[in-house]
Amino acid sequence: MPQKKKPVARKRPAATKTSAATKPVAMMKPAAKKDAGKKQATSKAMAPGAPTTARKGDLIVIDSSKVGSPPREGEVLEVIQGAISVSYRVQWPDGHQSLIAPGLGSARVVPASTRRRPAIS
Repeated sequence: MPQKKKPVARKRPAATKTSAATKPVAMMKPAAKKDAGKKQATSKAMAPGAPTTARKGDLIVIDSSKVGSPPREGEVLEVIQGAISVSYRVQWPDGHQSLIAPGLGSARVVPASTRRRPAIS
């Protein structure tokens, strides 16, 4: 009669050792930051394409959507800060005023300090 082999008892891992997938969130260590060695940007440096906020007296230039048409230029009379965006009350060269909220890249701002004012004669 052939002899039967006894089943081998396998050892279970200790109950105190658990993998990261089964650990409670409170026990897990925070992940290492990928940019730990990099310097953070200063608040003075602006990202390319970031909108510049106009101030009272600045010139706002809106390029035409039609090829060959001149851009519109107007003087900022008032800056209106909204919850999401910024609006400007602008006076155009023909004398009328309008309220505009330009989208990203649709307007340029020429600061009043660098702008040439027409000579009064």
